Amino acid sequence: MNWEMIAVIGQVLGSVAVFVTLGYLAVQLKHARQDSRRALSQSRGDALRDLYAKQGDERMTRLSTKAGVALGVQPTAVVSALMEQAGLTRDEATEVFWMQLAWWQYRTQMIPNVNELHPIDRDSFDGAIRGVYRVPGVARLFYETMKSRTHPDAVRYIDNLLAQPG
Repeated sequence: MNWEMIAVIGQVLGSVAVFVTLGYLAVQLKHARQDSRRALSQSRGDALRDLYAKQGDERMTRLSTKAGVALGVQPTAVVSALMEQAGLTRDEATEVFWMQLAWWQYRTQMIPNVNELHPIDRDSFDGAIRGVYRVPGVARLFYETMKSRTHPDAVRYIDNLLAQPG
């Protein structure tokens, strides 16, 4: 074998190594993009949940309701339903609404990533959804009132869970 043949083999091996490296980098870039999206979604969900929980604070609710009434703001469908069906005051119904909205934000944030949960965590998550939305109560009223106004994938996931036995 002469030096030219060795040089050609070296170039071919070098080219193969470059393609393998580019393929590896493409896979890493895809994973990094997925992780970035997941982190952004997590951050957004955490922020919204915190804001909803703060909005549901008794003092904040009282102030918001007072301002809303003075400005002619009509209560949301959930607040109206809680006032009519549960006999709550507007302030009380608004507090319950914000708490349910914080829970809803948590659940809808988890649904896109539910397949990544450990099976025990997934069973716990799914069981909690069945537990609060399957039986009559505040959470079910919230869900039934809000489901036409929310993302269809979340509604489909929950409806499929509710349709399962147990």
